[in-house]
Amino acid sequence: MSPYLLLILGFLALLVVDLLLALVEGVTLTLLRWNPFRQSMTVSIIMNLASGFINGVLLILLQDNPLVWVPISFILSILVEYFVMSFFKRDTIRRNGLFTILINLASYVILILPAYYFGTPQV
Repeated sequence: MSPYLLLILGFLALLVVDLLLALVEGVTLTLLRWNPFRQSMTVSIIMNLASGFINGVLLILLQDNPLVWVPISFILSILVEYFVMSFFKRDTIRRNGLFTILINLASYVILILPAYYFGTPQV
């Protein structure tokens, strides 16, 4: 297969994963009453595209070590998404920090950890 085709397919897969994460995190933000659904989803999509790009590059560099990549990815996601949330809602800085941790926990428990569990070969 062509390396360009692999790059395009990888980018499309990253986009699908980011949209799924944005859906989980947007719904979680709405349930936490951070903002109404439409605003929560918009901010969630922006957050996940930004952190997804950074984590995609990190995944390329650390793809052989998922035990290293997952915690680093989690911390980077929290930092990036905290700054994006704080840009859109500056009056609730502390709540943004707490909500960022909660939405990332929700997305990792619902999507990322099961994907690693079911995606790794069973020995």
